[in-house]
Amino acid sequence: MTLASCTSDDSASKSADPCGISPSSEEESLVREVLGKEDFVTKAYGSTSALVDKMERALPKMPKRDMFYTNACGYSVGGEQGDSGVTFLAGWLLRTSELPSFPNDVSYELNGARGVARSSSSTLLVPCDLPGELGAQSQKVWLTADTTYRFSPSRPDVDQATKGRRMTLTYLMARRVTEALGCENKPLQQPPVVRPLPSP
Repeated sequence: MTLASCTSDDSASKSADPCGISPSSEEESLVREVLGKEDFVTKAYGSTSALVDKMERALPKMPKRDMFYTNACGYSVGGEQGDSGVTFLAGWLLRTSELPSFPNDVSYELNGARGVARSSSSTLLVPCDLPGELGAQSQKVWLTADTTYRFSPSRPDVDQATKGRRMTLTYLMARRVTEALGCENKPLQQPPVVRPLPSP
């Protein structure tokens, strides 16, 4: 685990750690805003290559299961006043499956990806066309990127602007996964444009 201020060069960090971010990057700014702290600790549950390996091994099993998730990494702060953190997960969801719906959900469209922001999490569903023998199966699933949030003491309900920032962070973290997997359609290549969809 390392302090954000000690994070190394961004390109090197991305290759080694899904959550490695450089000082003054958009990701670092968003993490600070979400956590409400200047300094935070980064925790990786494995390298980026290990995450890719898990996801590639899980994909052929998807017809027998609706979804697959694995913890990738996270950011946290702690102290006498409590503990807060953000955890990032990546996985697969069959395109025939429906996300559960809750009151106060906000739906988004982000450059062709589908997003949902809730009070304690953000989810992004991304079309990721993989090369080679995994290609056909990858077109039957969404790549899922989830960020979950915990705050102690708890915080009041989040407003629209906060949900937008969280959705942007989810997009930027998901882009690291799509790049590491080598999605041929480059689904998150463009800068994030977060647009809430009208309520149904």
